[in-house]
Amino acid sequence: MGVMHMTDTPSAATAAAPAPVMPSRWIGAGWAIVREDLGNFVLMTLIVLGLSAFAGAAVVGLLVVGGPLITGMFIAIRRRMLEGRSDLMDVFQGFNRFIDALLLGLLVALFGLVGLAFCIIPFFIVGAFYLFPFLFMIDRDLGFWEAMEASRKTAGRELAGYVVFFLLLCLMNLIGLMLAGIGLLVTIPISLAAIAVAYNEVVGFQPRTHEPQGPIVIP
Repeated sequence: MGVMHMTDTPSAATAAAPAPVMPSRWIGAGWAIVREDLGNFVLMTLIVLGLSAFAGAAVVGLLVVGGPLITGMFIAIRRRMLEGRSDLMDVFQGFNRFIDALLLGLLVALFGLVGLAFCIIPFFIVGAFYLFPFLFMIDRDLGFWEAMEASRKTAGRELAGYVVFFLLLCLMNLIGLMLAGIGLLVTIPISLAAIAVAYNEVVGFQPRTHEPQGPIVIP
């Protein structure tokens, strides 16, 4: 159930009072979602990390697959939230939006690097602004730039709270990395699920009876 529902355009996100930012509750809800189907989410994360590592042998390869794979993870989480089930193959569904997902991944990474270059605080601000673009893309069928603008405007209404949320997600994944990296298999899907919970409460998923399935087509 969303607190603030967008209608036709991303600008509708600015029309109502900002919804409260509740990082700890969102992370707890994210864990609850992942825990319900932990095996599938661990396998999906393993696929994402494995393909990313393989593609990372060539930096260009990592940049190409990163965005679509993250999109696929969000699609899987969205299915779990709306349908109460998971589909392992959803992790590849982001390739159906290959161009937008690719550009989203590239720009979010680029903006993050620019923020990091200007010191740590700008990095967390940029991370907060771009928590939701993948969800706007798959849920509202927006292009990559519209999705980024929608995310920026949504987070900008309560920026300090979203910075704290992003910081907590980073710390959680740092702990996962410190656990011989194995912890990332759990902390990454929890992080993405927490972001999806936040999106659903602040923006609201479009009602659908089921997630569309079909062959993966790369334009």
